[in-house]
Amino acid sequence: MGRKSSLNEQSVYRVVADELATTGRFTVDALKAATGLSMGSIYHRFESREGLLAEAWLNAVEGFQARFLDALAAGTLDAGLKAALVTPRFCRSNPDEATLLACCRQTEFLGEATPAALRARISVANDTVSRAVRRFAGAIDRPLLACRLALIAYPLGAVRLYLPKSAVPRQLDSEIVKAARAALA
Repeated sequence: MGRKSSLNEQSVYRVVADELATTGRFTVDALKAATGLSMGSIYHRFESREGLLAEAWLNAVEGFQARFLDALAAGTLDAGLKAALVTPRFCRSNPDEATLLACCRQTEFLGEATPAALRARISVANDTVSRAVRRFAGAIDRPLLACRLALIAYPLGAVRLYLPKSAVPRQLDSEIVKAARAALA
C-alpha cells in the first residue's frame, strides 16, 4: 500500500497565486520553498510547470464559473445583475483564486507545453460560459457585446482596481450593478 500524499492542491494553488501577484512570476523552486514539497512530489502530481500553472488557473476558473453560471441560469435581467455581482463576491470569498483570475490572463497559463487534456478542459469551460452569455443575450433581447460588458468586462475591470494589493470593498457591488444595469437597459 502506498503512502498518503502530503500534497494539498489548494495550498499549492495559493502559492502560485501569491507568487504571481507579488513577484509577477512563478517558479517551481518558490513552490518547493513555500510548501516543503519535494520536486518529485510536485512533478509526479503536475507533470510540468506548465501543467501546474494551467491546473491552478483552471481550478480558479471552474470555481468562479460554477457560481456565475448558476446566477445567470434564469436568463432574466435580475439574473444578469446577480451574475455581474459574482465577480466581486468571488474575490472576497476566494481571494487566492481571484488573484489568479484578476491579475493574470489565460495566455499566461496556457502555452505549447500545457498538456493537451488541460487545454481541452479549459476550452470546454470557456465555451460553456460563452454559450450561457449568448443565451442570456437572446433571452433579454440585448446585444451580445452589451451583455459581455455588463457581466464580464465591467465587474472584472472594477475588481482589478483593488487586486492583488487590497481587498475588494463591498461598496463596489452597487457601482457594478449600476454599470451592468446601464449596459443592459
